[in-house]
Amino acid sequence: MASKVELAARLADLASAGALSVAPYLRRVARTISSYETKRDLHDPVTVHDRAVEADLRRFFGRAIPGSRLLGEEMGEEVLPLEPASTDPSQGGEATPADPELARLGARVRWLVDPIDGTANFASGSTYFGTSVAAELDGKVVAGAITIPYTGELFAADLERAWHVDREGRITELHSRGPRTENGALLVSYYPNRRALLVEPDLALRHLTDLTTNYMVVRRTGASALDLAMVAAGWEGALLGMSFGPWDVAAGIHLVKVAGGHVLNLSTGADLPDGLRPALLATVGTMEAPVAERVLREYVATLTTS
Repeated sequence: MASKVELAARLADLASAGALSVAPYLRRVARTISSYETKRDLHDPVTVHDRAVEADLRRFFGRAIPGSRLLGEEMGEEVLPLEPASTDPSQGGEATPADPELARLGARVRWLVDPIDGTANFASGSTYFGTSVAAELDGKVVAGAITIPYTGELFAADLERAWHVDREGRITELHSRGPRTENGALLVSYYPNRRALLVEPDLALRHLTDLTTNYMVVRRTGASALDLAMVAAGWEGALLGMSFGPWDVAAGIHLVKVAGGHVLNLSTGADLPDGLRPALLATVGTMEAPVAERVLREYVATLTTS
């Protein structure tokens, strides 16, 4: 029987293969979106392609590990049945190479999938979007893969290493090193969000002032999994947000941790394990972030006491 480390490495390869399998389809349909629907409100768009890609990934991983579970942004959680090899290449998915030992893991594996990370960007024609896949083994995230379909890039991690593969196939080990102070860092922040501005406007304004004063620049890019991959690579200094779903952050948090970055992941009330919680600060490993950490803790306190 393979060790947990060996299984994690193979799950990372499988997660990577799944995320890459839908990239050709996403490249083809990018910048062709003529309509979309909304879920919770106008700020939460969804396209037919989000659902199509998630369905294809369910088939992909169902063929690889029958009986595993998949939690996706669009279709919720279900046990994956054994799927026959796909005869429809429209999504880019292909029959998964057999790995009998992985296949026997069954219910020990759960996938956390965001088929299109950055749907609003995708629907608007921006190419800053991706696909995020994390693999849990026995309830713990052990592998993750994040792709940028438009450029063909892949970010992945198992339990021992994190790496980046460029469009030419060149592999670079990821080490989350970058700025040493908040003053020199690019912060991607999804806070203040709408709830904060409506419910705690004075606190939100003070926090926004603190962040914009203490960071080199503050951005909101619209694809949190990609942002976490950038922190893992050292290409962004920090990511801050208060309302992520597990599929948004599972793979990216794993990448940051394995690459040597810092992660503070707090609960806002729901009983979720570390690595899947909504409130998040992730930074490169070379930097402490006292201002962003204070902002995170102060705002989370308003959620847990209200």
